[in-house]
Amino acid sequence: MYIVKLSAIIVNIIAIVVLLIGLLHDFVLPKNKAVFGYTVAGSMIMYLGFISLVLIYGLIVNPNLYCIVLFLCVIAPFIIGKLVKYETRKYYTAVQIMTYVVSLIVLFLYS
Repeated sequence: MYIVKLSAIIVNIIAIVVLLIGLLHDFVLPKNKAVFGYTVAGSMIMYLGFISLVLIYGLIVNPNLYCIVLFLCVIAPFIIGKLVKYETRKYYTAVQIMTYVVSLIVLFLYS
């Protein structure tokens, strides 16, 4: 399970970097926007997969408060996706980055 937790930490850091790039950079060319969109989707799917694996392992082996926080971090992208509009996308991207940072802190504490 150590490998899965380490992979979750690495994927979490990659997802934070990808979202920070999207927050700080304005993409002009549609081709670059498309590549960035695929990168965001791939990093988010990997993030959700690894965090879910750590969550399920934690619920089976040792259920505690960390599992609840990780569960909230897993459902946060779906809640944010339901609330976001084009005008508020920068704000919700910052909120998403904060939830990724919270899950990263929990992963470090849970390891």
